[in-house]
Amino acid sequence: MDLLNSSLRVGRIFGINVRVHVLFLLYAAFRLWQERGDLGFAAAFLGLLFGIVLLHEFGHCFGARAVGGFAENILMWPLGGLAFAQAPMRPWPQFVTVAAGPLVNVLFCVISGTVLVVSAGTVQVLSPNPFASVRFELLPVGVASWMVYLAIFYAVNYLLLAFNLLPVYPLDGGQLLQCVLWPFVGLQRAMTIACQIGLAGCIALGLWGLAGGGGMLIFIALFGGFTCWQRLQALKYGLIVDESFARAPYREYRPRRSRLSRLFARSRPTEDRPGTQPEAHRAAPLEQTEVDLEVEVDRILKKVHERGLQSLSYVERQTLVRATRERQRRERQSGQNTRV
Repeated sequence: MDLLNSSLRVGRIFGINVRVHVLFLLYAAFRLWQERGDLGFAAAFLGLLFGIVLLHEFGHCFGARAVGGFAENILMWPLGGLAFAQAPMRPWPQFVTVAAGPLVNVLFCVISGTVLVVSAGTVQVLSPNPFASVRFELLPVGVASWMVYLAIFYAVNYLLLAFNLLPVYPLDGGQLLQCVLWPFVGLQRAMTIACQIGLAGCIALGLWGLAGGGGMLIFIALFGGFTCWQRLQALKYGLIVDESFARAPYREYRPRRSRLSRLFARSRPTEDRPGTQPEAHRAAPLEQTEVDLEVEVDRILKKVHERGLQSLSYVERQTLVRATRERQRRERQSGQNTRV
């Protein structure tokens, strides 16, 4: 078994596959073994952490869908979660997709923090220090066990929020910094600045981990530093092109749907499902755009033949993906018509 690439599918929610990396299961088993003296609390804490991180990743997925993108997979692994969310490669859609994850933690902090303040009768029960965000001694004497878990819930959310918003690429804070700089200096320069700051931040995290912050900080520093280095190399060799305000040479028909229905849509876009579009909209209006799409695909394939797959920009790769989906839709429609 390849531990670096193995994962287990645990379910499908709102059209999004949730997978758990094998290394996460090994990490959870190790933590339970470490805390075997209080196994019940350790299991509850791991379950709470898993749920918070998973909902954070769902925030990214729903954020991508809200701006016209799509999201189909979430991977849970020892360093957190990875939402495979694709959004239009422009500053605002990318900003919304990234910011939607931390926004989930903000909402959880507001709700749970309000309950804690009301129960304790003082706002001093909460502290701005992310490593000691709840003053448990100020909670009412004989407080119910659910209140203790609520305090832990707030503390975990606040710590994850504070950590994620550090301007260290590829953490959410680093990606948000890139999105903010993007309209002013362009994608390439914005990513370069974010990755350079990210490398410095990863060195700091690594030193913190070596000084006693824990092995997890060292792993995060190594992963983040490697990611920043990869992006900087891609920028150096021209593999990331600033096409943020480019427009595809064709348009797809998209039936009007409410924002809520788009967020909770199934994995396949409506236009990919046979029989969900009126026949009048699937005919003549798309003929010219389909021709334009075929011309663009021919140009991209010629570029691949001459310069290799690595020469394609993000927009060109997305064009191939959309062309493939359109061809599959036509094949399914043709198969249905043949059976009829």
